[in-house]
Amino acid sequence: MNKLDLIQKVTFGESIAELEAQKLKDYFLETEFWKLIRNGTNDIVYGAKGAGKSAIYTSLTNDIDSLFDEGILVSIAENPTGNTAFSTLKNDPPTTETEFVRLWKLYFLVITAQVFEEYGINDKNAKRVREILTDCNLIPAQNKLASFLKVCFDFMRSFKNGKEVSTTAEFDVNTGMYSGQKFSLSFGEPTKNDFEKGLIPIEYAYDLLQKSLLENNIKLWITIDRLDVAFLESEELETNALKALFKAYLDLAQFSEIKVKVFLRDDIWQRITNEGFREASHITKYQNLKWSKDSLLNLLIRRVLDNEELITALNIDKNEILSDIHKQEELFYRIFPKQIDRGSKKPATLDWVLSRTMDGKGLNAPRELIQLFTHARSIESKRQESGIDELEGDQIISRQSFKGAIYEVSKQRLEQTIYAEFPALKSHIESLRGDKAEQNIETLMNKLSVDLHSAFSIAKNLVSIGFFEQRGENLSPRYRIPFIYRPYLEITQGSATID
Repeated sequence: MNKLDLIQKVTFGESIAELEAQKLKDYFLETEFWKLIRNGTNDIVYGAKGAGKSAIYTSLTNDIDSLFDEGILVSIAENPTGNTAFSTLKNDPPTTETEFVRLWKLYFLVITAQVFEEYGINDKNAKRVREILTDCNLIPAQNKLASFLKVCFDFMRSFKNGKEVSTTAEFDVNTGMYSGQKFSLSFGEPTKNDFEKGLIPIEYAYDLLQKSLLENNIKLWITIDRLDVAFLESEELETNALKALFKAYLDLAQFSEIKVKVFLRDDIWQRITNEGFREASHITKYQNLKWSKDSLLNLLIRRVLDNEELITALNIDKNEILSDIHKQEELFYRIFPKQIDRGSKKPATLDWVLSRTMDGKGLNAPRELIQLFTHARSIESKRQESGIDELEGDQIISRQSFKGAIYEVSKQRLEQTIYAEFPALKSHIESLRGDKAEQNIETLMNKLSVDLHSAFSIAKNLVSIGFFEQRGENLSPRYRIPFIYRPYLEITQGSATID
């Protein structure tokens, strides 16, 4: 196989986990944070967009059968791909945090009952939960998450004016007491008489689940991801929904066999807590996804080693490489250049790559790394087709191709992440197009045509999303635009001045 054919066959996989669900198992990086989720130690995963939250979530959903063999039943609360289950709420969402707490608890209960049914868990406690849900019309006609959510929403809305008992519950017109003709769920504590007639507090239904899990010697994991997509319509809606989710998470923590696993962008979590969220201090079983140089190298090499043609052509022992981080670095510099910019004071290629894909918070994410190598390979293929071959030895991507790929990564990062997630900041960022990489408050006031207070406020927001790296004292800060944003915005090295 000639060099061009080999290069064209090489792939680094998809930069978005949802697009490579079936491939993740072949080269998924079992890092410490993956293991802490997989072994049940932690429940909450925070991370920047592209940091790998969805890769962990997708790997868990792909691992459902083996988890069940280990005594863990997984109830998936959000579709890994496609339309979000919560899209049905956008036109008529819950109006209060209390409504959302009730909705989360109902929804988790209903989808779990369905999973029990699918796995044949049918002891007396599981049967009673099913009977309760059936009497409350909480079993939808279609086995889809959106359908489960819809019946839960309709039932939750039957609790008028914040009352704890549904208006669909049947009471005797003469005595005013619960008639007991059907089971009904309550979000309050019913009287002993009403309880005996079938008015069931929702915590009791969860207690039945807990007893069923104990009887069958299994644990329950309720997993939810894509929360940044689920509530796009309104920041207020998103805040209410997520605060309620974590309140429901804490309420359900009393049930030892039931765990809610939440995957959430760290900037969203930071915004919620900055606005005030007392319960945040009680959430302790969490982890932040942060990648080191070695872990990113390992991730990349695992993807390289998934290319059978390359392994064969270079006579590579996959297991030997994966057993030693130094051998992984040797392979990296065997197939990629030693440096992108030559010179004794210039960084090695891996350091160059990491510096060019790092944001203002000093964080690297797998997404941009994979995008960079994918674009560079595509550019190299076109160069080879045109008869331009500057590769040395076993290299598959040249220095020039890496340089050319940076623009596309910069463009994707800005258009698909920054502008898409923070549209209100786009005009401020675009005002800096063609300027210098280092700004101060005075240059920002001039460039953005704003006063001192507004300049500080805008700069603070740009720091919070990683567009600016803040340097210097708080009273006279300087703001540096990271390399990743410079190519697309045509930003050049140096300090900005006022003309």
